[in-house]
Amino acid sequence: MPVSSSGRPAGLDRRRFLIALGLAPAVATLAACGRDTKNTVTSTHLTGPDLSGSDPAVRPQDDLYRFVNGKWLTEYQLPADKVSFGTFDEVGDRVEGQLREIIEGIKDPESGTPEQKIRDLYDARMDVDTIEKLGMTPLNEMFSDVDKAADKAALAKVMAELPIGGLMGMSVSVDRKNSSAYIASIGQSGIGLGEQYYRKPEYADQLAAYRTFLEKIATGAGFADPVALAGRVFDLEKRIAAGFWDNVKLHNTEASYNKMSWTDMVALAPQFDWDPWLSGNTDRPKSLFATVIVGEPSFVTAAGQLWHDVDIAVWREYLKLSVVREYARYLPKAISDANFEFFGTVMSGQQQRPERWKSAVGTVDGTLGELLGKLYVAKHFPPEAKKRALDMVADLVAAYKDNFTNSSWMSQPTKDAALVKLGKMGVKIGYPDKWEDYSGLTITRGQLIQSLRAANVFESKKMFDKMDKPVDKTEWGMTPQTVNAYYQPVNNEIVFPAAFLQPPFFDQNAEAAVNYGAGGAVIGHEIGHGFDDQGSKYDADGNLKDWWTAEDRAKFDDRTKKIVAQYDSLVPAGLDPAHHVDGTLTLSENVADNRGLQMAFAAYRINQKRAGVDNPDYKPMLESWGRNWRSKQTPQYTENLIANDTHSPDEFRANQVVRNQAEFYTAFEVKDGDKLFRPEDQRVTF
Repeated sequence: MPVSSSGRPAGLDRRRFLIALGLAPAVATLAACGRDTKNTVTSTHLTGPDLSGSDPAVRPQDDLYRFVNGKWLTEYQLPADKVSFGTFDEVGDRVEGQLREIIEGIKDPESGTPEQKIRDLYDARMDVDTIEKLGMTPLNEMFSDVDKAADKAALAKVMAELPIGGLMGMSVSVDRKNSSAYIASIGQSGIGLGEQYYRKPEYADQLAAYRTFLEKIATGAGFADPVALAGRVFDLEKRIAAGFWDNVKLHNTEASYNKMSWTDMVALAPQFDWDPWLSGNTDRPKSLFATVIVGEPSFVTAAGQLWHDVDIAVWREYLKLSVVREYARYLPKAISDANFEFFGTVMSGQQQRPERWKSAVGTVDGTLGELLGKLYVAKHFPPEAKKRALDMVADLVAAYKDNFTNSSWMSQPTKDAALVKLGKMGVKIGYPDKWEDYSGLTITRGQLIQSLRAANVFESKKMFDKMDKPVDKTEWGMTPQTVNAYYQPVNNEIVFPAAFLQPPFFDQNAEAAVNYGAGGAVIGHEIGHGFDDQGSKYDADGNLKDWWTAEDRAKFDDRTKKIVAQYDSLVPAGLDPAHHVDGTLTLSENVADNRGLQMAFAAYRINQKRAGVDNPDYKPMLESWGRNWRSKQTPQYTENLIANDTHSPDEFRANQVVRNQAEFYTAFEVKDGDKLFRPEDQRVTF
């Protein structure tokens, strides 16, 4: 379930590998927003839906997405430095500018203070001359460690110490079947692309370009015979990828939960040097790892065989080139250009790099997230925004409660269990009550990679230090300045960072219908993750435990199969039919989308009932919903998302969802023959 904080695939790094192995939050690319309960659609001073990009030549009954956004889609031209732009980017760009202002406003900070860490890391990322002058020297210590490893046992320890994924990944997270305890997870890692790129013929061009990229960075790093070296590393990555579980299987929370003793795990791959590898990951006592979760047992076995079969000289090459790839964007021009050419242009269609300050803001944001977030909240998050968000959450919870209580397909025991889970669901709004302590992290002025390595060690130590401590329920999986939201199954909580609580997701000057169509559906989506195909497998206390009757689970599965069928063959505009939506991969998000809008309609009725309106007009809500998903992307980036993302493309998040909603049919008088019409007996609700 985990994805990047934007809800879209991001560049791979050690931390992402670690998160992917554990129980990271089920993140959704939806925004949360609040409301003023005094505002209703009866006020003449409130603004309606944003239809400035609407195409009146398109009928909403045929294509709601292009009715709301068609003019914008035709006229808007992607800047050369962007691969996509939409509503979330609109807010993200605003936040990015605010963060820049905060960082650049720091002058002469005192050593050791949060401000010093932030400003020095930012300046180091901006300092092109120093990066060129240092060349490859910031990596020399890591290269030396690899070369000095006399045997594979020593090399396994070094591999775990390096800031890369390595052949095996390890993380610490909340135990899915015992949410009051942390446990270590072991699983697949070690490749530079998603597994499908190594396997599927439709990605042959991208895979060939990746090999060229490896050759270029090996040349830029000054390795001997770089083309041959890159070829050997490329071939090894293909062999590693052959053992990977695919995205659909990996998304199955039960299949990836395999608790076993350390001894039994070692027996899966006795050829691998487990003990040295563990000591490279952490200095914590081995007794803390007596029991672990193995995410993909068959991969562990395959990886162990590879560790035995492949010569140590090739493993050394693989590790050193992996280090270069990990830091490529921070290295001199020859390597950073190759990195942009492949990951930016080839994989995403990006024609021009963003301004350097944007990369620098991103580096600070990704490394010192809560330090920067605390400054952001102080300046840009008024206390009343939190109150408005909680008000809207209350309406969505009431809508869900009514839905469960009066469900026509759930039996009473399942209804009761669902209501208990809903009642125990936590809500985090804006920012953490307890901020992360970065006092143990040293950021060295003028030393970018040294500082990033220190941050990696800091985060890794913090993670492993959790092993014998109580679960910290106050932790956040996103920073306050993140334009996103998520549901965390092991905590049974919904989380909405401060950056979401602003227009167009919430606007205190907008009609209630606008806010419920945008923000209400967001909140409904995140609550819905607690009851989607995967989240519904966790109980009220966050444990992976079946709380359904067998009959009700079968009825639910029947509904989800229909959702899969609805999405399975959808092809984004302009793409080859080979790049179609995978209804199984995107199932959880599609269920949350459908349920979220369904519950947003119900919550809006609650809001309007308080205002004395018995028959509200749903058109503004639906138009606001369509505006949520306004976006434009390069074809390459869309193909990338189709291959990797658990979310459907935005046009389908708008159009396919409304086809299941009765309110859409009544609001726009949708009839048989209209393109978005779906017979009532084929619509899916929950």
